[in-house]
Amino acid sequence: MAAAFQLVDHKVYLELRFTSLSSGNALGLEAAKELAQIAKAHKNYQRPVVVTSGNSRLFCSGGNRSDHKKLKSKTAGLGVARATARQLDAFARWPVVKLALIEGDVLGGGMEWLARFDFRWSTQHALFSFWQKRLGLSTGWSGGKNWANRIGELQVRQLLLEGKLLSAFEAHELGLVDRVVSPLKIRSELLLWCERHTPASTPHLVRWTPQNERTTFGKLWWGPEHRDSLKQWK
Repeated sequence: MAAAFQLVDHKVYLELRFTSLSSGNALGLEAAKELAQIAKAHKNYQRPVVVTSGNSRLFCSGGNRSDHKKLKSKTAGLGVARATARQLDAFARWPVVKLALIEGDVLGGGMEWLARFDFRWSTQHALFSFWQKRLGLSTGWSGGKNWANRIGELQVRQLLLEGKLLSAFEAHELGLVDRVVSPLKIRSELLLWCERHTPASTPHLVRWTPQNERTTFGKLWWGPEHRDSLKQWK
């Protein structure tokens, strides 16, 4: 299986370029494992780590539904979801400053991955959505609790209930994004930010897996709406 991430050392920061173009930059279990393996292999790295996308339209389209459609049972699906969450937690515990440089849309599970970063910068044209509801699901990778720790539980509930598309500016207002930057300036500003950054570890919240989130996801996985959404997936 081809690597999902291309590593580029820019000296002042390490770039992890997400290049799963054929899947619309969907984040499957194998890609999550790769993130955890990169974190383990570079555990002594001191400079910021920046995740970018090789897709100008999408940063991450969510979970890999092509993989999900192949699963034969509810149990298998829940196992994959739990394993993916564990790998993303391992990435989150990597003691470096992690920044998501968002130059395309972030949807569904991509929003759950986004909660594992310390900083999130976005270009003006990117869109954001917790669209799990459209697939007949809730958050399943502990994204609900992670975001609740950052922006408040009531706000997260509202976002999950509505499942609407948010502009980069709306996402910034809600605290989902830290900065909105012109696409013409985002790389130069990133370089300056990294050059100013002193190598240091960053404390992380590690309690990513609340029982109630797993329970809700378990009830919805393989439910009628979720199965209908998979039937329609090409």
